[in-house]
Amino acid sequence: MKEASNPKNFGITGFFGTVAFSTVLARIVEFACFIIHSIKSNIKFRLPSHDMVQRNLIKDFLRYTLPVQGNYIVWGCALTVTSAIIGHVNADMVAANSVASVVKNLVIVLCGGIASGGSVLVGKYLGNGEIEMAKRAGKILNVYAILFGIVAGITLLLLKPIVFLLVNLDDQAQIYLSGMLLVCAYCCIPKSINSTTIGGIFVAGGDSRFGFWCDTIVMWGIILPLGYMSAFVSHLSPLMIFIIINLDEVIKAPIALMRYFKFKWLNDITRDYVRN
Repeated sequence: MKEASNPKNFGITGFFGTVAFSTVLARIVEFACFIIHSIKSNIKFRLPSHDMVQRNLIKDFLRYTLPVQGNYIVWGCALTVTSAIIGHVNADMVAANSVASVVKNLVIVLCGGIASGGSVLVGKYLGNGEIEMAKRAGKILNVYAILFGIVAGITLLLLKPIVFLLVNLDDQAQIYLSGMLLVCAYCCIPKSINSTTIGGIFVAGGDSRFGFWCDTIVMWGIILPLGYMSAFVSHLSPLMIFIIINLDEVIKAPIALMRYFKFKWLNDITRDYVRN
């Protein structure tokens, strides 16, 4: 058995293995800060009432959030399948993919922040009926998404030497990792665009179903069949398989931009409620 088959040699259980724990710890700290702020502020945390206003809010909440949750499930399950495909190729590819995925997720954190903050900003303008301001904000956010995607890609390339110093892989796995990091750097730009448009702007405008159907068709209708064929039928090289299963962001980016410029996402999803 190759040395790379031993997970301890990947360097993941050391430095990179702390990422999952840090994520959980961050969520715990966020929740604690929320409770403390709720106690000190005028907005108190309390269980919901069961009046008509609350029932209508729940209906709206489910209408717009269920497609988002469905999108996460579809996308997450697809990632699990792609990981299974990679796992059946060879141990070196599994090791390289594990490291490349962690590094990519670290450098695109800022892109996810743009999506979250952008959704709040666009939602604010739409809720106030300021359609033109929402269009302008969406345009600026897309420009930032491209710029930060470029910055993330360059940052990933600059981190390559440091990554190779931190992890312990055999020669073949290092070759795979070098190519995978180049692919991930290129994918940072479409990833940033998709996160901002599909995950931020569209959701703020009530167009959350687009992301669900887009991921369902692209991931399950295109990427996974191609990934299966390339790995088990055509028996392509591991790097080519990795490129194919990472084409989803590249495919979705132009589709998302076309959807954006149609402005079908410009919807005011707020309501005026009057309690009796």
